[in-house]
Amino acid sequence: MKRERIRLFRETAREIARSMERPVFYGERAAEMAYAADLADASEGVAFARSAMCDSGGAMGHGFDHAHRVAIEAGAIVRCEMRPGPECDRLAENALIAGYLHDIRRGEKRHAEAGADHAGELIRGRMDGADCAIIVFAIRNHEAFRDAKPAADASTGLVSGALYDADKFRWGPDNFTDTVWDMAEAMRIDPLLIVERYEQGVLGIKNIRGTFRTETGRRYGPDFIDRGLLIGERLIARLRGNMDIFS
Repeated sequence: MKRERIRLFRETAREIARSMERPVFYGERAAEMAYAADLADASEGVAFARSAMCDSGGAMGHGFDHAHRVAIEAGAIVRCEMRPGPECDRLAENALIAGYLHDIRRGEKRHAEAGADHAGELIRGRMDGADCAIIVFAIRNHEAFRDAKPAADASTGLVSGALYDADKFRWGPDNFTDTVWDMAEAMRIDPLLIVERYEQGVLGIKNIRGTFRTETGRRYGPDFIDRGLLIGERLIARLRGNMDIFS
């Protein structure tokens, strides 16, 4: 019964999302998204990170689809922040790798630290030491509501900020079309509890709105959050108005 409710609630959320416009980022930054996708397809390092994430299986609703979206958008954010050229390609590739690997230890306590350590073990020796350090730093500092450590330099800070912002873009529409239901299924939570405790549950989402770290994130992140919350509000109103059909 729980699984069937999750399926119904997810389908309802996706129906609502399809009736709304997508976040502005996807229209205004389509070229940067295409750049990141092409770079990902051409990079052996990204292919390795992608494979490692697939092999991990993900945890608590943060599997490959989540990692893929974060990776491509983190790479796109780097391109938004920089002029094109070899240095942009290098840092965008780092952001892509960090994106695929950032939740590779999602099921563990202090998953950002555990994931950073594991990612470092995976990529050490496969790439330049400076790039490895950038990726590990970004993963270690991507968790919400924790003070990020100061970056050693602008390049490290950019990749770290891009990863954080792309990950927090997921707190927008994706949260209601995918993440919350994936987590409910993984944790065997009755989705009725999510409906009942909605107002309390979205406080963190509202608070994340002011935490974006890059100029690109600050420009587009609040739009992701606002659109996600609108989907959530419409979903909860519809479900609460028709709870008898889900009993």
